[in-house]
Amino acid sequence: MAVALASLVIASPALADAPEPKPAVLAETTAPDNPTAPESTPIVEQPTGPTTTLTTSDVTPAEEPSKFGGSLSIETSVGIGTFVSGPQENSVVTTSFSPSAYYQIAKDLRVTGALSLTWYQVLDVDTPLSEGDALLSDISLGVSHGRIYHHEDSGFNLAGSLRLGLPTSLASQFQNRLFTLSSALTASIPVGPVSFSYSLGFGKYFNLTATPTVDCQDFSNPDECISGRNANPNFGFESERRGPEVYLPGAGATSFYVQNSFGVTWTIIDELSLSLGLAISNSYGVRSFPKDDLSGDNASAGRSHRDRLSSSLGLDYTINRHLGVGASLTTDTSTPFGANGDDFPVIFDFTRASDNITSINISVTGSL
Repeated sequence: MAVALASLVIASPALADAPEPKPAVLAETTAPDNPTAPESTPIVEQPTGPTTTLTTSDVTPAEEPSKFGGSLSIETSVGIGTFVSGPQENSVVTTSFSPSAYYQIAKDLRVTGALSLTWYQVLDVDTPLSEGDALLSDISLGVSHGRIYHHEDSGFNLAGSLRLGLPTSLASQFQNRLFTLSSALTASIPVGPVSFSYSLGFGKYFNLTATPTVDCQDFSNPDECISGRNANPNFGFESERRGPEVYLPGAGATSFYVQNSFGVTWTIIDELSLSLGLAISNSYGVRSFPKDDLSGDNASAGRSHRDRLSSSLGLDYTINRHLGVGASLTTDTSTPFGANGDDFPVIFDFTRASDNITSINISVTGSL
C-alpha cells in the first residue's frame, strides 16, 4: 500500500472559495472552488518491480504494484505585503496541510480524494479571522482518467476528471451549500523538452438558499449579529433576521463557474523543471440584480459575475521518486482589471503588495 510522507511548503495565503487556481490571497473570498490542480494532471503509472528469474524451473512473478497511493503536503505561505515597509506593510503567513489519496481502478482510471487545512499564523490585515485560526477546505472526492485519448507519435494526451465537493469549508457552509460538482478536460502535448497544456473546467454549486446566512447563535452577544435594513431577503441588497439566522444577500450565492487554465513546463533535466501557469475563472451568482443607487460606477444589471486570475512561475526538483522540492512566485486576484475596471489583467503584480495578492512559495513534497 502506498503511504503518504509529510511535506513542507512556503506559499501564499488564501480564504478563497475558488476552483483551483491555487489560493494565494486573504482578501478575496468569493471565487469559485478550485479545483484545483492535480485533477487535470495526466495519471502516471506507478513503476513495477523487476521480475526475478530463478535458476530452477520455478519463476517468481513480478510483485504487483499497490493499487493505493497518496501524499501529504504542508505549505507555508508568505504574502508580499510582509516585505513592505511603512504604512503599507501587511504581514501574512499561513500554513496549509493537504493530504490526498487514490485507488487505481484500472490502468489509467483512479478514484481520488483530497482536502486541505489552512492555519493562519500571522494576519496583519483587515480580516474577520484571528491569528491561530484554522480553516478546512471542502473535501473533494472524484474519478480521474489519465488517458482518455493518447497519440503515440506526437505525444498528445487528453485527460479528464469528475469531482464531488462536500461542504466542509466555512465558505460553503456560509452559502448553505449542499455539494459541488466539477469536471475538467486537460489536453497536453510535448515539443522537445517543453510541454504545453490547456484545461477547461466547469463547476456547479448546489445551494439550499440563494443568499448566504449568518447564525446569530454563534455570537457571544446576539445583539451584535447583523440585522437587515429592509424586510425582503430575496431581492435587492436587504437582509433579514429569521430566528437565529440573518440572511445577507449581497451578490447572492455562487451558482457555477467556468475556468480556463494554460500551462508550459520545461524539463531542464530529468529531475529539474520550470513551469508557468495561468488560470482564468469566471463565476456567476444565483440571482440577478438591477443597477440602482447602491451599485458601483462599473456595475451592470444582470446576474452577479466575478472574475479571478491566478498565475504561477515555479521551479521543481525531484530528489527521488518519493521526495521533491520546489519554489514559486504566485499571484491570485479576483480583481484582475484593478479596482476601477480599467487596468490590464495582472500577472505577478507587485503594485498592490499590501493586498497580498502575490506571494513567494517554497515547497517540499513527499509520497509513496
